[in-house]
Amino acid sequence: MPKVIDHAQRRREIVWALWSVIHERGIDGVTFQAVATAGGISVGRIQHYFESKEELIRSGAEHMVAEAEKHYRRNETSSDPQAELVALLTQPLPTNEAGRMGVSVWYAYLAKAASDPWIRSFLEESTRGTVGETRRLLEEAGVPPESAPAQALRLVAVSNGVTQSLLVGLTDPDEGVALVTAEVDRAIG
Repeated sequence: MPKVIDHAQRRREIVWALWSVIHERGIDGVTFQAVATAGGISVGRIQHYFESKEELIRSGAEHMVAEAEKHYRRNETSSDPQAELVALLTQPLPTNEAGRMGVSVWYAYLAKAASDPWIRSFLEESTRGTVGETRRLLEEAGVPPESAPAQALRLVAVSNGVTQSLLVGLTDPDEGVALVTAEVDRAIG
C-alpha cells in the first residue's frame, strides 16, 4: 500500500524549521541548507515544496499570520467585546519561550520590511487587519464610531510597545498583560 503523505503537514514542518533559523540567524541567514539542518530534512524536500528562498520566507510570514488568526478565532468570546479585545491585544505578548521565539521571528520580518517591499506590504495589511478588528470591538463595546479609529490605532501601538518591552526584559508578562488590559479599560471607559 502506498504511503499517504500529508503535504500540508510537511509544509508546516518546513516553515517551523524556517522560523528556527530566523530566530537564530535572522532572515538574511536563511538558506535551504540551514532550514534542512534545523528541520532534520533534506534540501530536496524543501525544494519540492518551495521553489525559492524568497517563496519560503514569504510562506513563513503568511503562516505566522494565519496561525495567529486561527488562535484568536479559536479563543474569541463573542459575548464580551472587551474580553475579546484584551485577548486580541495580549495574544502577541511573549509570555513563554515559544512566544519569545515567535515574537523574535516577527520582529525579524518587521526589520526586513525596511528593505523588502513584499514583506512591508504584507505586514502593513496584517497590521491594518488588527487595527480594523480592534476598531470593530471598540465600537461593539460602545466606543463612538468617530473616536474608535484613533483609539484602535493607539491600543495596537500599546500592544506593540508592551510586546517589545517583554521581549527585551523591561517588564514581565503579568505586568504586560495588566498594562494592556488597563489601556483597553481606559479606552472603553
